[in-house]
Amino acid sequence: MSVWKFWVDRGGTFTDILAITPDQTIVSKKLLSEDPDHYQDAVVEGVKRITQQTPEAVVEQIKMGTTVATNALLERRGEDTRSELQPSQNELAQHHR
Repeated sequence: MSVWKFWVDRGGTFTDILAITPDQTIVSKKLLSEDPDHYQDAVVEGVKRITQQTPEAVVEQIKMGTTVATNALLERRGEDTRSELQPSQNELAQHHR
């Protein structure tokens, strides 16, 4: 059985994929995060491309992180939002003392 492990960083421009093959070789792939003329999803496409020579590949894990939301906050893009926080039980207990 060919077991693969993947780590993905999905950014606003590029998606970087790192894989460990069944023989412990490290393979990487960089794709545009959005390229609708060629694929629907960069992560799925990247995994397919990396494992294409192993038709019976079994994906044991995919761990994914993203910087899309972080970049939007840093660049002040996106919709205005409001955050509402509920006081914790500790805060309530201290308030009522």
